[in-house]
Amino acid sequence: MAQLTLSPVQVTVFIKRKPGMSEEEFHKYWTEVHAPLVEEWLAKHGGLRYVQHHTPSWLRQQVSAAWAELGASPNMADYDGIGEVTVRNIQDLKTALEDLYYRDRVVPDQLAFMDTNSTILSAGWAEVKVDNGSVIRTTLQTRGFWV
Repeated sequence: MAQLTLSPVQVTVFIKRKPGMSEEEFHKYWTEVHAPLVEEWLAKHGGLRYVQHHTPSWLRQQVSAAWAELGASPNMADYDGIGEVTVRNIQDLKTALEDLYYRDRVVPDQLAFMDTNSTILSAGWAEVKVDNGSVIRTTLQTRGFWV
């Protein structure tokens, strides 16, 4: 398969809270303490976007129940949150990860609230198909990718 020219790059991180930490403590810490560290670091390196998806157990249970009422049995991801970091390209990501601030401030802070042994990473690109109620039609060619 031919490689795509990919820009921007989206890294998705599936996160579980540190054992012994309540869900409330996790969400508060991630929002109020960790986010400011990531925001400054990512902005410094030309990051395009940082998004936190908070996925509390009560909401996951309600969504699973809604699907179950339709006769479906989805396999709900058992994570407390999903983080998305979008950068212009792989080189920007490498440069950001090599920054001493990331090693000395961001990584140690992750240990304060995340179960890093259960963290899962994914990488790819986002395709918006509906935005503010409008259907968006795109293909790899309209996005500027060459297959």
